[in-house]
Amino acid sequence: MSLAPELTKRRRRWPVAAAATALTVATLFTATGGAADAAGTPPGGLPGFKDGYAISDGLRIHYAVAGHGPALVLLHGWPETLQAWEPVAPAFTKDHTVIAVDLRGLGRSQASPSDAYGTQTALTQAADVHAVVEHLGFGDARIAVAGHDVGGGVALAYAAKYRDQVSQLAVLEAPPTTWYLKLVANQPNFLWWDSFVNGQQPGVPEQLVAGREKIFYGSVFNRDIPGGKPSAKSQQEYIAAYSRPGATRSGFDFFRQQEKGEQEVQALLDTQKLTVPVLGLGGEYSMRDSIGEDLKNVAVRANVTTAVAPNANHWVLEENPQFVIDQLRQLLAR
Repeated sequence: MSLAPELTKRRRRWPVAAAATALTVATLFTATGGAADAAGTPPGGLPGFKDGYAISDGLRIHYAVAGHGPALVLLHGWPETLQAWEPVAPAFTKDHTVIAVDLRGLGRSQASPSDAYGTQTALTQAADVHAVVEHLGFGDARIAVAGHDVGGGVALAYAAKYRDQVSQLAVLEAPPTTWYLKLVANQPNFLWWDSFVNGQQPGVPEQLVAGREKIFYGSVFNRDIPGGKPSAKSQQEYIAAYSRPGATRSGFDFFRQQEKGEQEVQALLDTQKLTVPVLGLGGEYSMRDSIGEDLKNVAVRANVTTAVAPNANHWVLEENPQFVIDQLRQLLAR
């Protein structure tokens, strides 16, 4: 699917001066700095889970694993780490081997070299996840994959690239492939961080955020919109993790690659739609049923289930974990 030139133009409208002014004004009202020393080890792992590392493309990719049985892989969003799955993951360890992965450069996973721009694509990160799956002995097995936010994009890329090794797919609060680009084009002010990241040359946004992680990421978490938000504990842990050198760049690079990377995934899906059971889940005060409806364009329609999490905005894993658990259980039974 080709991307219209006008769409590309509309993604690049956040002047440096405006971004600098917004952050400067914010410093007058909010204390600066992350929740932990930027050079320190970030919080990580999940209670009751064992931490480990797999090597992908020469990088150490962090994961947390627990349980037994068929594998269920969980992928987090931005600006989060695998800890986002803490309210949900333990519910599946009695009958599944649950594997939560820190995406490349985020949480405890190693980042690409700073000059390796373009390595943060969804397909590259899907290969990272596949390395973890193989490392844990599930390389020849079919696995279930669930992703929230940008993790949903990686989960979809995984299903497209390794379609014969996926049994079920869940995408939470993540418009599939180029549908995300259309959403940004239609709501550039609402999704302001995308415009901020793509509005100037790489490196400038990182410099503006450095030392102000609490302000920047706090503004993403605590928007004045209906529904909930990550807990104060979660926010503190995420901000600590994203205050590490290179973490902000790794997160930003995911947004920078999307015009190319999402079309690469779309090209695979245009060749053949997904045939496995698929769940598209949105929050009542966020993307609602649009996730499931959009997924019907890349998967066999009859195999797609659409769900809307009540009383939830974007952060469905914390806002309504029981609903997410119930929907995932129904998906895994298909």
